[in-house]
Amino acid sequence: MKLSPALLCRELSKLYPVSTDGPLSVDPILARPQLLERGDSPVDGALCVAPSGEDWSAAADRAGLVLTVGSGTPQGRQATVEAPSTAAVYNAIQAVFDRYDGWYSDLTDSRLQGQSIQTLLELSHNLLGKPLVVIGMDFSVIASVEGESHGMARGMFGATEDTYDVLTTLKHNGKYEAVRQLDGWFYFYSEEEMGSCMCVNIKKYGQTTYRLIMFDTEEQQDPAYGFLLEHLAAMVEHALLHNTAPVSGGSHTIRTILHTAISDRTADYVTISQRLDGCGWHSSHEYLCIVLQLSYLDQKNLTIHAICSYIENILSGSCAFQYKDDIVVFVDLTLSSMSQMDISSRLSCFVRDSLLKAGYSRVLLGHFNFRRQYDQASIALEVGTRRNPSFWIHRFNDIAFDYILEQATRKLPGYMLSHERLLRLRYSDEENGTEYLRTLRLYLDNHLNAVQTARELFIHRSTFLYRLERIKAVLGTDLTDPDEILYLMLSFRLMERETPADLSRPAGQPSSQNRKQPV
Repeated sequence: MKLSPALLCRELSKLYPVSTDGPLSVDPILARPQLLERGDSPVDGALCVAPSGEDWSAAADRAGLVLTVGSGTPQGRQATVEAPSTAAVYNAIQAVFDRYDGWYSDLTDSRLQGQSIQTLLELSHNLLGKPLVVIGMDFSVIASVEGESHGMARGMFGATEDTYDVLTTLKHNGKYEAVRQLDGWFYFYSEEEMGSCMCVNIKKYGQTTYRLIMFDTEEQQDPAYGFLLEHLAAMVEHALLHNTAPVSGGSHTIRTILHTAISDRTADYVTISQRLDGCGWHSSHEYLCIVLQLSYLDQKNLTIHAICSYIENILSGSCAFQYKDDIVVFVDLTLSSMSQMDISSRLSCFVRDSLLKAGYSRVLLGHFNFRRQYDQASIALEVGTRRNPSFWIHRFNDIAFDYILEQATRKLPGYMLSHERLLRLRYSDEENGTEYLRTLRLYLDNHLNAVQTARELFIHRSTFLYRLERIKAVLGTDLTDPDEILYLMLSFRLMERETPADLSRPAGQPSSQNRKQPV
């Protein structure tokens, strides 16, 4: 393989002092060396080794690089190597080419034998001596050599409490987003997250799907390694296309079963229950479902799998997976060592810091309610977000009654479902300036306690009783039927959901006549 002038001089500098006139090319343009004697003319673009004491400027104009052995001041595409002899430099260069040719040959043989991406990284680490990682753009770690210090061991980056904060920071890092579609090698430096690293994007159908990363502990990396990383990335791309990348995250058995339980309405729940029993999630256990609404950044940065892995790590006895545009989490509370309060506490900060929204179902027993629990959590998320958009977490128990009211008014508006004579009280109040509606509401809220209601209205008890009789006359009831009391209380809630225009007197509605003076 060809090497770059910058890389060759870097390798030679490990043996001899090397002087150059400014930066050298980092492009791989040099083949094996040619020895120059006085009067020789180099091959165009060749790597030439020549003794000092001669003017090689004309040769340097044609050659890719002229290495003069001895002392002197290099100019242009020349470099000076302080070595015992021309032969010593020539042999050292041949050894450098042998090493890199051997590396490229090993990579090619590895691919021909169908070996893994991990093997490609291990072969390259022997040459480059730096941590190497192949990571998916969903932050799944495909292969890693010495990547543990950067949280890049095999598995899912961001799946632990030590690395999730880094993933969250990267998600908001404009520089990280800017390099997503770059071609060729590039630097990425972020002191707080990943430090200094050289990267190559690996694309499929024009979109970056994986990234090869080489970390460095030096303050500045040497661009001489860039073309080598591109060679390695090409081999990794070939391996990915031929399905040698390991599946991250281990067994997906429980995840697959739960996904079927909530997505397939024709699924056989007896079979699902038997399969879950075989995985240790028994029908005698209690379960909780949580639905997380993904943020735009998570969808754009493909961090869904990392979030799922992180949740499974911080919540024992849990299984998290993507369903539609959300993340669904089921927790086997019987297997888990955590209480509902512990789960809420652990998730609260995570949900807030990750800019997510969460809906919680009720805790239910057994396998036959998974779909209903998912529906509960989804409803809690949807209704709760509409009612309190500033809240991060919404529980079904907190929104259940509002959901009932919403469902009741899907076909008919609330005023058409309310107690008809309750509306007459409202019209009477509007016409006569009375407070019959408020009086009845307080009376019902106080569990039919006349004394307490009169006290809250700041009126005498006898005045209240007189007013109550007028209310009963309008309603045509003595307020002793529990079902009617429930209907009246529900009607108040339905009326609260309507606009004043909806509750105004319909056209043609007769007004009261021959009334006594209202109280």
